[in-house]
Amino acid sequence: MRLLRTTTHAATAAVLLAPLLAPPPLRAQAPATGLLVLLLPASPRATALGNAWVAGRDDYSLFYNPAQIAPTNGIGGSFARYAPGAAMGALTGATTVGSITFGWGAQLAELRAASDAIYPLTPASLVTSGPRSAASFVAAAGANRVFKGFRTGVALKYAEDRLDLSGRTTAAPVRRLLGDAGVSHSLYSGTVALAVQNIGDDGRPNLPMQAALGWARQFQPGQLDVGVATQLLERRGWLSPAAGLELGYGWIEGWSASLRAGARRPETSGQRPLTFGGGLNADRLALDYALEFFAGRRYGHHLGVRWR
Repeated sequence: MRLLRTTTHAATAAVLLAPLLAPPPLRAQAPATGLLVLLLPASPRATALGNAWVAGRDDYSLFYNPAQIAPTNGIGGSFARYAPGAAMGALTGATTVGSITFGWGAQLAELRAASDAIYPLTPASLVTSGPRSAASFVAAAGANRVFKGFRTGVALKYAEDRLDLSGRTTAAPVRRLLGDAGVSHSLYSGTVALAVQNIGDDGRPNLPMQAALGWARQFQPGQLDVGVATQLLERRGWLSPAAGLELGYGWIEGWSASLRAGARRPETSGQRPLTFGGGLNADRLALDYALEFFAGRRYGHHLGVRWR
């Protein structure tokens, strides 16, 4: 009976939101969109799991689904290096006050684009090195709470692209104020979640307004900790399925290690679908690493650090 009620609630939410998420005709590849930072993974753990994190829950969830923001001890930071002159950094934090969980975060990417690069840039632009400087930034704040068994959340974010289009002069920055909304609910011993991101698209340039639906679960068979994450993302008729698997083992309280692997449909042919990574918790120190692949045997290295 409880499972029937849960399934009914999830189906009702999907029906209510279906008119907002109805896609146009399917596309063969991701449409060109502005504001590069909105296309990049913020979390090394999520990156290693194919970036299938709409149903994952931590402070980095601010950038994936505000309904899943979870309080953490301390501040989380991550750094990614793609190529000489191309890097990305992120800071996040979250806390609970009463029945509401608040989260905040910022993400900044800097790169040197190729001489023939045109706007908007793609994630693969990060692994090229050229004369054109570019930077992409987002700052966000969000909150969530549980209402009638559903965890609901909203986030507001400011995003900006600054880039040199001519190689000599800097173009006017592209700035947008956007919003995210999400909902999650327990289902089949895991969590099903839905998020609509980058609301506020005005078409100049096309922004990555998108919807993601996913399910995630953590369980313990014997001595192992196993995590499964799945996701289906839709953006302007382009669909990207993704999934990831995490295997962890703890030998002493507070000490554990994990291995992660994931796959997703990449934005363009310049990216590869597979991702890998791992994590180490050593008492108060937590480290996460992820590796993503690009065409031409190029790589993106992601490192996350948290001191609790």
